[in-house]
Amino acid sequence: MSIAKYGLFLLLPAVGLNSFATTLNHGEPDQHRKNVVQMVMKRIKNQHYAPKPVDDNFSKVIWQNYLNALDANRNTLLKGDVDALRKYETLIDDELEAGSLEYFNAIYAISMQRLNELPAIYRGILASPMDFNKKETVQADRTKLDFPATAAERKEVWRKSLKYQVLQKMMEIQKADATKNDVIAEKEARAAVLLSTEGLFKNLLGATASEDRFSAFMNTVTLEMDPHTNYMAPIDASTRESMMSHRFFGLGLELTNKDGVIIVKRVMAGGTADASGLIEANDHILQVSDASGKMVEVTGMSILDVSKMIRGEKGTVLNLLVRKSNGQEKAISVPRGEVIETENAAKSAVIEKNGKKYGYLRLQEFYRDFKRADGAQCAVDMAKEIVKLNEQHVDGMVVDLRGNPGGSLDEVVKIAGFFVKTGPVVLGRDRTKTERYEINNNDQTLYDGPLAVMVDEGSASASEIFAAAIQDYKRGIVVGSPSSYGKGTMQETQAMGKLGDKEKGIPDVSYGSLALTIKKFYRINGTTTQLNGVTPDVIFPSRKVYLKIRERDNTSALVADTIETAFYMKSPVAAALPAVIQRANEAVSHDSVLNVVKQEVEWMKAHEAPVFSLQKAAFKKQVNEIDAHNKAIDNALKLPVSSQLKITGTPIDKPTPDKLARYQEWVNTCVSDVYLSRTVDILIDLTGK
Repeated sequence: MSIAKYGLFLLLPAVGLNSFATTLNHGEPDQHRKNVVQMVMKRIKNQHYAPKPVDDNFSKVIWQNYLNALDANRNTLLKGDVDALRKYETLIDDELEAGSLEYFNAIYAISMQRLNELPAIYRGILASPMDFNKKETVQADRTKLDFPATAAERKEVWRKSLKYQVLQKMMEIQKADATKNDVIAEKEARAAVLLSTEGLFKNLLGATASEDRFSAFMNTVTLEMDPHTNYMAPIDASTRESMMSHRFFGLGLELTNKDGVIIVKRVMAGGTADASGLIEANDHILQVSDASGKMVEVTGMSILDVSKMIRGEKGTVLNLLVRKSNGQEKAISVPRGEVIETENAAKSAVIEKNGKKYGYLRLQEFYRDFKRADGAQCAVDMAKEIVKLNEQHVDGMVVDLRGNPGGSLDEVVKIAGFFVKTGPVVLGRDRTKTERYEINNNDQTLYDGPLAVMVDEGSASASEIFAAAIQDYKRGIVVGSPSSYGKGTMQETQAMGKLGDKEKGIPDVSYGSLALTIKKFYRINGTTTQLNGVTPDVIFPSRKVYLKIRERDNTSALVADTIETAFYMKSPVAAALPAVIQRANEAVSHDSVLNVVKQEVEWMKAHEAPVFSLQKAAFKKQVNEIDAHNKAIDNALKLPVSSQLKITGTPIDKPTPDKLARYQEWVNTCVSDVYLSRTVDILIDLTGK
């Protein structure tokens, strides 16, 4: 377990600065961007579900939020820079209306000046051995602190921050190899931190820096309308569509990031990388060709950004420079081919407990390929898995939507119809009307037996629609964290640009895309999942309960309200649920294992923003204490071997050795899941067996 999570340390902004590289079409960059600003603001004003007034108050929020996006940890800009930019606090709204870029250009110029000053600073600091006997401390999370007043003060911030990173890395090195003394470990740690920092700055100061910051600025504006209205450059819109459809063109590589180095974790069977035989697991990817064919250093990049570069049009060739396990660097070329994502596809298994069988359905997202009739559809896949479980004559089913961020509305309505005969699943309201999204299955369900639905803080949107419908119909019992995420809105992705004329040699011009919030969802009982999410019938203590990761933690989130209740008939099993729910909650309150989780999480909440010592012995003591509490939670949430669930797989469609291995890995992670075990206990009570 990495100790990096013990404190927030952001070398540089993490919000909105992923690679939004896109080739500007004809015309000057400023004019192109002015067009983007005007298009985005026009569409928000005319089509957003509830656009906010673009006034001086809006301007002040954008001014502060973009400052946070560029320098979240207060270690790049100086206080004087911020004071000089303050004149724009109430002018940004006027600039947005006029399509002006004066504020953006001003803050971009000063931020790039300050960024260019930092390499000399961090290189100088990391050039010399560090003394970890000196008594001093560091505030790892500087988001609430002021900006440095002077260059000397900023250098001191970097000195402590880098020392903190080196100390973390040094302990990781010695944990992996106890024979390494402090001198050797400290030297290796400084080298590792320097490598990752150089890679980060190579990209922050690279050719796409201006476009990156502009996309971040536009997202600061759109996200203030609500947390899900966002601007995407062309490459990001394509990635979003690929993720939803589970279909994209690439090489078939699973990547991991270690100390800023991009490493091949797995070569997917059937991909073009596998067919070429040129790339192997543990290869280090050093460079990748961009859209123009230029080789780009990827050390320090995020996995997401490298993945974007690897994906592209089918048949196009990607050039890479890799370092093999023997240290040899090798330039290779591999054509892109279709990669069908199966890792997050619906899957099932059978859990045996007390001599009975219970079906387990896992769905990690509500995916749908709208471009192809035979493309991926999670409702089709879920139906197949339910049929498999029915053939096993299971006594109950668990639908696990933990961490499921949502997806297609059509798919969730269909899946609800597998368990509920007829009626509305959810209500959607736009600016002018309210719509009912109805089950259309001719009163033919796939499963009518005992049902439980698992959710957590990461269950959002379509997941919440499904859980809320099951709860409102009293069709089953919803279990999980104190609340789900709380996203009760619908977005429509709209391309922006203008068509050219091939005959005249005028190219199409793309201004990217805008994911625009156009509807709010309401439960059939008239309340909304927006903001507050779904409160489970049976609540399990969660290790994430104190983290600010839900919709209600976004200041720009749309409000929760109510509308008229829809007509619907409760399930025939409704009468049996209250007593089971009451017994389950009583069992949770007396569950010694879950109480350990609750107590340890309370400790973590009380110590969520620690000030760390930079003295090795004291730092190690702090780390060990935090580690002990984390391990206590890990151990509590893992069933002992003697109590592990007995899980057997269901048949896999078109099995390959790779698919079988990944499926078995998934089953192996489920056998020790305490939450799943407790959910099955609730099903046992519900079945009365």
